[in-house]
Amino acid sequence: MSNPIYSPLQIREVFHLEFLRWFARKLEPDSYALKGGVNLRFFFQSIRYSEDMDIDIWRVSVDRIKRNVLEILSSPGFSASLRTFGVERIVPPDMAKARQTETTQRFKIRLLIASGEDLFTKIEFSRREAEGVSLAEPVSARILRIYKMAPLVVSHYAAGSAIGQKIQALAQRSVLQARDVFDLFLLCPQCDSSHRKSIRVSRTMLKTACENIFLVGYPQFRDTVAAYLEEDDRNGYASAAVWDEIKLRVSNFLEEIKNENA
Repeated sequence: MSNPIYSPLQIREVFHLEFLRWFARKLEPDSYALKGGVNLRFFFQSIRYSEDMDIDIWRVSVDRIKRNVLEILSSPGFSASLRTFGVERIVPPDMAKARQTETTQRFKIRLLIASGEDLFTKIEFSRREAEGVSLAEPVSARILRIYKMAPLVVSHYAAGSAIGQKIQALAQRSVLQARDVFDLFLLCPQCDSSHRKSIRVSRTMLKTACENIFLVGYPQFRDTVAAYLEEDDRNGYASAAVWDEIKLRVSNFLEEIKNENA
C-alpha cells in the first residue's frame, strides 16, 4: 500500500513532532518549553505551519543539548520513523558553523525527500529567564490524527504566556513580521479574562505593538504567512481587505488587554 502524500509543510511538521517525541525522553519537563509558531500549532489550534522550531531551555548545559540533538538526528530509529513519511535522509547540521553559545544553540537541518525535494528546517534553543508559565500537556489530537501518530506530551508555554511573547515580538523586533499579527489574531478568541490578567507586558509595550500592527502590509502577509497555510485556508485569507480586518481585530484585542490591566 502506498504512503499518503504529504506536503513540504507537513513533512517539516512531522519532523518537529518526532523530534519532540525523542527529545522529551531525554529531559525533565520543567527544563524546557516549546514556544513560537510550533507551540501555537500543536496546542492552540493555529492553522499556520512553521519552517523552524524554537525551544527555551533551563539548567541544561550546552554540551548536553548538543549531544542529545546529534544523538537523535543520527539514530537509526529516528530516521526510520521519518522514512514512513517520505524522508529518505536527514542531513545533520555542520557543527563547525552552527552557533553554540550559552545563550543560543542553533541546529540547521536538511530533509531529503523521496520526491527529490531538499527541505530546510532549524531548531533553536534559547537560554533566558522563563517567559511566563510552562506546562506539560498532550499535543492536539487533531494534529496527530493527520499523521496517524501516537499521543505525545510536550512541555510548552501556556496561552497567556504565548500571547505575551507575541506582543513583545510585535513591539520589539527590528524587522516587523506579519506572523506576529496573524498569530495574535488566531489566539485572541481563546483568550478569556483570566488569560488576559496573566499577560505580563507593559503599557508602553502594548502601545508600541498597537502602532506596529498597521505598519505591516498585505504583500508581506501574503508571502510570509498565507504561503504557510493549507490551500483552503490560504484562499480564505487571499485579499488585502481581509488582512485589514485581521489587523483591526488584533488592535482591538490589545486595547482590551491594556484596559483590563490598567
